[in-house]
Amino acid sequence: MLAQPWATGHNVTVMDGPANLTFPSVVLVRIEANVPWMWRKGSGGNYVAMCDPLKITLQAPSYSELMGDIADSLDALLKDLIESNEFDTFLRDHGWHLAAPIPARPEDMRFDVPFSVMPMVMAGTNGSQRNLHQ
Repeated sequence: MLAQPWATGHNVTVMDGPANLTFPSVVLVRIEANVPWMWRKGSGGNYVAMCDPLKITLQAPSYSELMGDIADSLDALLKDLIESNEFDTFLRDHGWHLAAPIPARPEDMRFDVPFSVMPMVMAGTNGSQRNLHQ
């Protein structure tokens, strides 16, 4: 059994983690855009979001995780476009603009892309609502 510090007379410094850790700073790169998403709770209980303009569909166990996944997917998409040298063309084709230049070290950046999320109402051919199946 370990003795409590106050019982032994020793001074103890408690640290939450290793000392002298440095974390790289992440540069937030803002994109001037507004990406529309539609969401719905699927019949299996997961939350599903679709972005028709970008042809992306995501699924998550909670609404809050879905919102994080949307931001992460937009960040990953734009980073992939930089690597494939399609970034400028993509921004131009979608009417999006950089609010500031991309940093010299793109691995230390995160894209901030504004998006809107609306509930999805899916109507069948007879006008009745149908379930979104997962």
